[in-house]
Amino acid sequence: MYVKERTRKEIEARIESMGDYMQMGYLAGCLKNPLDFDTRKFVLTKLSGLYESKKMFLDAAKMLKIAADINTTYQAKIIDFVKACELFLRAGDHEQVDLCMKMALGVANEKQKLEIKRTIKEFYKMWGKFYIESGKKKQAIETYEKLWHFGLSDDEKSEVRDELMKIYKELGKIREYDTWKNRN
Repeated sequence: MYVKERTRKEIEARIESMGDYMQMGYLAGCLKNPLDFDTRKFVLTKLSGLYESKKMFLDAAKMLKIAADINTTYQAKIIDFVKACELFLRAGDHEQVDLCMKMALGVANEKQKLEIKRTIKEFYKMWGKFYIESGKKKQAIETYEKLWHFGLSDDEKSEVRDELMKIYKELGKIREYDTWKNRN
């Protein structure tokens, strides 16, 4: 799609009358053009929000990761990278979660690093519970096994181990159940 608009105001005015899917196509076309920093950041975050609203989490996360890379402040980078972590987690791409977390940690001070780790750990807990409630046991297992390596407290480890044992027992995976039963 050829896009002649180059400024944020022009783009905002153009998408005002479009539906979500038309906006997605148009904004993707905008990214193929040379845009100033503010306009590119706007297009990426708007596109990410549209993708997220349509449950296209992988695409939303990719847009937000690019937006985080071009941010000029460390705080804005951290916010976008952490949000991208959540979106990649929702998409089931644990490698990208790790990568975005490392990128956020790379620009953070010590206090921010603790907060980033705590926030992402909470994302894992929240989505692990969501997957169990939704009957998505495979995703729950992947999420809880990834959470296990997050430097959990003893209570948190016990909770994760119990959830994994429960899922494995329900699935009839006795070997995995026994493995987790013996972990500390």
